[in-house]
Amino acid sequence: MQSPTAIESRSVSFSYENKSVLTDITFSIGAGERVAMLGPNGSGKTTLLKILLGLLPPRAGSVTLGAKPLTFYAPKERAKQIAYVSQQPQLSFPLTAFELVSLGRYPHSPRGGLSSADTLAVKTALSRTDAENLSERNFNTLSGGEKQKVLIARALAQSARILLLDEPTLHLDLYYQLQILSGLKRLCDEEGITVVTVLHDVNLVSLFADKALLLSDGAVHSFGPVAEVINETSIRNLLGVDMAAITGNDSRTRYFVPREPFDAKPSRS
Repeated sequence: MQSPTAIESRSVSFSYENKSVLTDITFSIGAGERVAMLGPNGSGKTTLLKILLGLLPPRAGSVTLGAKPLTFYAPKERAKQIAYVSQQPQLSFPLTAFELVSLGRYPHSPRGGLSSADTLAVKTALSRTDAENLSERNFNTLSGGEKQKVLIARALAQSARILLLDEPTLHLDLYYQLQILSGLKRLCDEEGITVVTVLHDVNLVSLFADKALLLSDGAVHSFGPVAEVINETSIRNLLGVDMAAITGNDSRTRYFVPREPFDAKPSRS
């Protein structure tokens, strides 16, 4: 049975002043799906996330959240539905990690002060990102990777049904990249949370996502199940890298390895 729609983009276009950034973006994401957004720098990935979040109004087209247009939601109600993590862990906050993650509870406790349910949500979010040991640390003293884990925990504490993440594994070593994505995968599988995340590593996309949304020059290159849209041809056309697909021992997982990584790369088409 097909999952109900979590979020949908219908013919969305966007421009900064006179420069077109996105053109006719159409796709639908079901509840509980894990979707990876992939494309070269400047293809419009971050702008699209901000439109899905409601931070930027599209020039044309619309975004639907559940059964209603995104514009029908008041900001606080929208925050209960969608959480966002940007790719800027260098942000400065004069707060402890616990206090910063607690801000994710604002849509639920606007009058200030944490209820027992709020405190539990914050502690659970810190645990899911393996950031409990950072709780009392000042956010500004953390490393880039530690900051990223805390910002992801803040989004999890928001208890939204949709998570939009812009390069959530940025500044994390491989162990923590896999740990973060594993935790997000469990949220989808066990709680039906929908995750839309920008990733640049095609192997992480293959390991994590159900579907992939490939963007090229502000348009949808392809969208669908990862096994169908992530392949040698799409990687070469989209990213300009000649990669060989290798099937893992389980006969289901595919890995991609550059054939000649230090030679001149083919042009993108």
